[in-house]
Amino acid sequence: MGTAFWRKINIEFIAWPMGLLLLYLMKPNENAASLCLFKNIGIPFCPGCGLGHGIHYFLHGQWFAAIHHHWLSPVVVIVLLYRTAQLARLQYADFKQP
Repeated sequence: MGTAFWRKINIEFIAWPMGLLLLYLMKPNENAASLCLFKNIGIPFCPGCGLGHGIHYFLHGQWFAAIHHHWLSPVVVIVLLYRTAQLARLQYADFKQP
């Protein structure tokens, strides 16, 4: 695999599936340290808090738990899966060209 191969790889095509895989494999634990910047600097409200846990539960088929943690988690998963499929088509077309 030469440098031309690596130049054709879209980093977004790697990032979204990897992120979904890591969220699928994570172990939600209420005692773990938060990665939320707002919570860590003392701001009590963050519009994204719970989204990671919601995505985890949605990917495991626990729909109500997903919506309980963040109501947008099903939408985010669907959008990321759609975007990954879109990027896969583009990546395939790019590799077919000489």
